[in-house]
Amino acid sequence: MAIHERSLVEPERILRKERLVIDGVDVSGDWNLIILPRVINDYDLDFAKDVMNSPDGKTITQCYQCSYCTASCPVHNYWDERYNPRHFIYLARLGMIDELQKRADVMWRCVSCHKCTHRCPKGVLVEEVLKAILRAMAKKGLVEEYPSKKFDKFFTESVLEYGRIEDGELLFGWIEKQGYRVFKDPILKKPIPFIGETPEWLKQLTVKPLKSMNIGFLVLNAKHMLFHPRTKNWSKFKQVLRKVMQEEGALH
Repeated sequence: MAIHERSLVEPERILRKERLVIDGVDVSGDWNLIILPRVINDYDLDFAKDVMNSPDGKTITQCYQCSYCTASCPVHNYWDERYNPRHFIYLARLGMIDELQKRADVMWRCVSCHKCTHRCPKGVLVEEVLKAILRAMAKKGLVEEYPSKKFDKFFTESVLEYGRIEDGELLFGWIEKQGYRVFKDPILKKPIPFIGETPEWLKQLTVKPLKSMNIGFLVLNAKHMLFHPRTKNWSKFKQVLRKVMQEEGALH
């Protein structure tokens, strides 16, 4: 199916003349918009096979390009119109790796709201398919490790260690991994919130809800920051879980 979105057509391929006459008919105005054709010879159909062969990429074959996913995507509508799930799937199925690589800087921006998957009339697991596409690109060395991938690994390691996450530790630990200087207590080496180079946007985001929390809840969170709660009998279970994830390639 052809791509019709104006935003997906390179500006240099779009022509508009002030006055255009074709076979004696004046087609000036909106009708004189011309999109120059292009011929692409560099594509890799094996790339689509790599995506289809991964467990979460199989539904890519069910996509018929209706664009419900893109129309409901908050990233596309409110952040960056270059984030276009339907278009990424279209390019992957055609093996147009160069075109995917041009969009590698936005492809990781999925916020996991799952609107795309819920609205897809063909049952495509859109978010999973996009991750499969990114993994296939990473295997070929076409994309660097993107921030959301790094966060997934950080989150997974926290769950594997404790069986559950602690929000404050996860948040400030992630800030530290982003290169900010975070102070830690000298004994347990846990990050101390808001001491150090805490980004201003984070202060604004968290201070307001903190003011409305009761003292007991704040003390409980502070306690969990220092002594991370563990799931009961987790030490035995985590070994089994880690082994299974490694065997399935979900943990590297």
